[in-house]
Amino acid sequence: MIKTKKLSAFFAIICFALLGNPAKSQELDFATMDLVPYALRDDSSGRPGLIVEINKMIAEQANVSITDEILPIARALKNLEHGVTDCAVIALTPWSEENFIPIAEVLDKFDGTVVTRAGLPISKIEDLHGQRLAIPRGSFRKFPISTDPKIERVLTTGYEQSVRLLKAGRVDAIAGSEISLFFYLHSEEMDQQDIGGILPFLQSSLWLHCAKGQVSPEARERLKQSTNSLRDRGIFKRLLKSYIPEDFS
Repeated sequence: MIKTKKLSAFFAIICFALLGNPAKSQELDFATMDLVPYALRDDSSGRPGLIVEINKMIAEQANVSITDEILPIARALKNLEHGVTDCAVIALTPWSEENFIPIAEVLDKFDGTVVTRAGLPISKIEDLHGQRLAIPRGSFRKFPISTDPKIERVLTTGYEQSVRLLKAGRVDAIAGSEISLFFYLHSEEMDQQDIGGILPFLQSSLWLHCAKGQVSPEARERLKQSTNSLRDRGIFKRLLKSYIPEDFS
């Protein structure tokens, strides 16, 4: 009996040594959209980016080890769809629900927004008729801001260029991710007095998603509990305010 107990204990030690801590047995590959301020490079304040910080917080609270790769939006989604990436924080949509596993809500407000020049109020998309709208090439293809023939579109390389065109008076409005636009407006030292109006045209929320068949149920549950806890304590919203000036939040 004593030998049997010793043998069992010996095998238990061997298994623990080989498998390690079960909570950290699976390293997960996260992806962050290469979009300011979700990911930042050479930030003057040393900030890594909103989603980069959020991913790190979720992983640490869940006691899960992760790598986090910054990728173009299209590639991040493709990698997640094909299981190259395990998890990512992206907008919750019918498409994302069908193709991935939504784990938990991160931020309840993730809007596509139009911002107009000073003196140009806006309450509906039709207010842009006859106006010049700066919009990143290829974005919002199925929305009226991209399809309405009465809107004069100025295609840009990204939100930074769009904001600079607005500041220079070369366009009447800009469209894009609200968080990104507000970040760049602040970077260009613009505030509410320098714009006319703000109109959300796409309302969604940001959720942590995981690829199907990639992450164990136990790890998904840990990520879910961690995300819910951080969100319910207001951690994510406080972090958001550190990236978006109070004047626009």
